Amino acid sequence: MESGGEGGAGRGTRTILWIVFTTILIDFIGFGVLIPVLPLFADRLGATPVQVGLILTVYALAQLLFLPVWGWFSDRIGRRPIILVSLFGTAVSFAVLAASESLGMIYLSRALAGFFAASIGTAQAVVTDVTEPRDRARGMGLIGASFGLGMVIGPTLGGLLAPYGERLPFYAITVLASVNLVAAWFRLPESRPPELRRPDYGSLRKSFIPTPIRLMSAVHERRIALFLYLFFHMFTAFAALEAMFTLYLGERYGLGARQAGLIFGWIAIFIALTQGFLVGRLALRFSEVHLVVAGLIATGCGLAAIGMVPSYPWLFLVGPIIAIGNGIAFPSFSSLYSKACEAEQVGELLGQSQSMATSGRVVGPIWAGLAMGGIQLEAPFVIGGVLMLISCLIFILTRRILVGELT
Repeated sequence: MESGGEGGAGRGTRTILWIVFTTILIDFIGFGVLIPVLPLFADRLGATPVQVGLILTVYALAQLLFLPVWGWFSDRIGRRPIILVSLFGTAVSFAVLAASESLGMIYLSRALAGFFAASIGTAQAVVTDVTEPRDRARGMGLIGASFGLGMVIGPTLGGLLAPYGERLPFYAITVLASVNLVAAWFRLPESRPPELRRPDYGSLRKSFIPTPIRLMSAVHERRIALFLYLFFHMFTAFAALEAMFTLYLGERYGLGARQAGLIFGWIAIFIALTQGFLVGRLALRFSEVHLVVAGLIATGCGLAAIGMVPSYPWLFLVGPIIAIGNGIAFPSFSSLYSKACEAEQVGELLGQSQSMATSGRVVGPIWAGLAMGGIQLEAPFVIGGVLMLISCLIFILTRRILVGELT
C-alpha cells in the first residue's frame, strides 16, 4: 500500500475491506444456510428438538470461549494468518457436516465452526487498522452489511439447494470458503503494524477466561466493562426475534418457515442497505452517539410492535423499522467501542465484544422461550423491545464514561 501513493493506499484499503467483507459474508451465508436445512437434517438422524437446540448451543459456546483467544493471537502474530486459519476451519467444519452420519459428527462440526469463528473480531480489528477514526463507522457498516446480505443469501441458498440433496448446501459452503481462502491468500496483506505486536502472555492466560466471568471480576476498566455489558444486553434483547419469531408466526397466524423466511429476508435486506450505504452517510452529518440512541429507540419500538400488529402483512412495515434501527445503532456502537480500545489490545478487546454478543445469543433464546410459554405469546417481543429501550437509557446515562473525549 505504500508504493502507490495516496491513491494506491486508498485502493489498497478498499481491497482489504472487500476481502474482509467477503470473509464475513461467507461466514454468515454458512450460518444462514443452516436455518432451513440443519434441523431437518438432524431430525433424520434422530435428533429431538432439545438436541437440535444443543447443536446451536455448541456453536455459540465454542465461539464464546475462543473468540478472545483468537483476538489475542491476531494482536500478537497479525490479522492475516488468523483470517486464513478461520477460512480454512470454516471449510473443514462444513466438510465434516456434509459427511455426518450421526449426531456426534454434527456436534463436532458445529464445535469446529465455533472454534474457528475468529474472523468476526479479527475483521473488526482489520477495519480499525486500515481506517481513520472519522471513517470507522463506515468500515464497521461494511461488516454489518455482510451480515445482512449473508442472512438474505444463506437461507435462500439452503432452501434452493436442499431439494437436490440434503447435504448439497453444506458442500456449497465448503467450496465458497475454500475459494475465499485462495483469494485471501493472494490478495489480503497484513494490516497490523509490527511495532504493535507485543501483547504479553499474561493477557493470553486471561483471554481463556470467558468474557462474562472476567467482566464480573472487574478485569477491565469501567468504560470497557460498560461497553461489554451493553453488547450483552442488546444482543440478549434482540435474540427474542431470532429465536421465537417462527414459532410466533405459527401459533398466532398459522404460518410456517416459508413466511418466516420472507420476513427475515426482508429485514436482512434493509439491514444490509442501512449498514452498507446509509450509516456511512449519516455518520457524516450526525455524531455516533446520536446514531446509537436513534437506532436503539427504533429497534426497541419495532420489536415491541411485533406483538401488537393485527395481521401478518403489517410485519412487512415493522421489519424495516427494526432493520434500520439495528443497522444504524450496532455499527455506530461498535465504532465507539473500537475507539475506546487501546491500540495494543484492540484485537483481543474486539474479540471480547463478539463474545459478549454471543453470550446474549446463548441467554436470549432461554428467557424468550420462558416468556412465550409462561406469560403470553407476544411477551418475548414486548419484553425484548423494553430491554432494548433500557439499553438505550443506560447508554444515555453513562455516555460521559463511555464516550469521554472520543467524539
